[in-house]
Amino acid sequence: FNAKVRAASRSMPDLANYPATMSGDALKTRIMDYSILDDDLYLHGNKVSENYKNILRKQSNISAIPKSVGVQYAVTVRRTAVRALPTGEGLYYYAGDRDFDALQETMLDPGEPVAVLHTSANGYFYYVQAVNYSGWVSKYNVAMTDKNSWSTFVKPQKFLVVTDAEYNLKTDGEQVLYQQGARLPVDSMQSDTYTVIAPVRTKAGQLQKQKLLVPKAASAVHYGYLPYTSNNLLNSAFKFYGKPYGWGGLKNSVDCSSMVFNAYRTVGIVLPRNADQQELTAGTKKKLSGSSQERAAIISKLMPGAALYMDGHCLMYIGNINQTPYTIHALGSYFSKGSLMREMKVLVSDLSLQRSSGNTMLNELQTAIEYK
Repeated sequence: FNAKVRAASRSMPDLANYPATMSGDALKTRIMDYSILDDDLYLHGNKVSENYKNILRKQSNISAIPKSVGVQYAVTVRRTAVRALPTGEGLYYYAGDRDFDALQETMLDPGEPVAVLHTSANGYFYYVQAVNYSGWVSKYNVAMTDKNSWSTFVKPQKFLVVTDAEYNLKTDGEQVLYQQGARLPVDSMQSDTYTVIAPVRTKAGQLQKQKLLVPKAASAVHYGYLPYTSNNLLNSAFKFYGKPYGWGGLKNSVDCSSMVFNAYRTVGIVLPRNADQQELTAGTKKKLSGSSQERAAIISKLMPGAALYMDGHCLMYIGNINQTPYTIHALGSYFSKGSLMREMKVLVSDLSLQRSSGNTMLNELQTAIEYK
C-alpha cells in the first residue's frame, strides 16, 4: 500500500531507492518557490521589508547549485523543523499572530533519514528530502553519514514504534522528544529491555550511534507496527485529545493532517504530510455530495478511523450517534453566527461546526478515504 501511496504522491519519494544524483535545474525549480514572500509578512510584529525578503531569497544560494547534484545522506538527531526558506525566524500574516508561522512546513522526528541536496549561503541550513516532505532544516539538527548507515534508518529490520503522543529519550546529555509514529531501531533484545539506537551528532557533524535501554514494560512504545485496526487508529488519535493545535508540528503537538499522519504511521502506513496531498493519494475513496442526510449516510458506512477531507482541513471519523457522525480533529477555529471562534486544540465534534463560508463542515466535506 505504501508503494501505491508513493506512486500517487509527488511529495513521497522512495528513499530506499533514492537516486545518487539529481538534476540541478530540477532542484532549482523546487527551491525557487518564493510565493510565500508575495504576501505581507510580519516579524516580531513589524512588517517585513522587501530588502529582508531579498536576503532570504539570496540565502537559498541558487547560483551554487551545479548542473548535476550529488546526494549526501544524513539523519536527524532531534525533533527538527522543516522550513520553507533557510531561516529559523517565524514570519506571520498578521502582526499579532504567533500561532501560524508562514515558513513552518512540518517537523521531523529524531532518527529520520534525509537526503541532503543543497546548503544555504551562510552554511547554516541544508535543503533536504525526507520521507514525505522537502525543505530547509538547521544543519545542527542533522548528522551526516554514509549511505549504508543511512539505509539502516530508512528501513530498519527491527524497531520500536512510539504509540503515545510523545516519548522522551536522553541522548548525549540531551532530552530528545520522539512523537507518535516515530521509529527507534532495535539493536538487541534482553529479557526485560530493548537496546535501541539513537542518532547523535559529533562536533564534526557526523553521525554517531548511541545505544540506549528502553524497558519492555514501557507503554509508550510497541515492538514493530501495531495491527491495522480501527481500534488502534482511534486509540492513537485520542492520545492527542485536548493537546494544543500545533501548526506544522509546532508546540510539540499536531495540526489536522499530522494527527492523521501520526495515527496511520503507527500501523505502518506512511501518508503525505498535508491534507490536500493526503486527499489525492491512494485509498478507497468516497466522494461526498448531496444533502446533509445523504452525506451523513455515506460517512456512517465508513470504518472508524477513516479520514475526511475538505479544503484546508481533515478529520478522523470515529462513529455516529443517532445518524450524526462524530470526528476527532486538530481544530484551529470555526465560525458561529459570523464570528470567529478559536479552539486551537485537538477535540471531538460532530460536523455541524461552521466554516468561514457559513456552510457546515458536513456540507463542505469533499472526500472520505479508507486507507486500504
